[in-house]
Amino acid sequence: MALQVSFYSDAAEPLRYACRLIRRALAAGKPVGVCVPAAQAAALDGLLWSFDAAEFIPHRRWDGTTPPAPGEVLLVADAAALPHRGLLLNLGDDMPSAALEFERVLEVVGSEPERVRAGRSRYRVYQQAGARLDHFSAAG
Repeated sequence: MALQVSFYSDAAEPLRYACRLIRRALAAGKPVGVCVPAAQAAALDGLLWSFDAAEFIPHRRWDGTTPPAPGEVLLVADAAALPHRGLLLNLGDDMPSAALEFERVLEVVGSEPERVRAGRSRYRVYQQAGARLDHFSAAG
């Protein structure tokens, strides 16, 4: 089965939009990993704690030393370090290492021109690798 990659462009607040996608992914029952640049990891960690006051999104910045709990979202800088190949959500501008090994990849692309260019570059790499691609606008 070919890798499925979904791009979400025009996200005014990419981290907040990522929280929505993470919540949906957890509801689907797949293991979830988030590739997040170190500069954004603390902000995403904090946002996942406060995103929805009525719901807890189990997560942690994973260092690879202790096994993940079932249903726990793992935040990593390097996707290859994840112990599963279920769902990967990418918040970086670069193609995550091992991205082509996952069942599903979600790519959140902001609206800034440099992020759009980086997203288009990743789109072409996935396309050349034979991934099934779809695109959604996160605007509005």
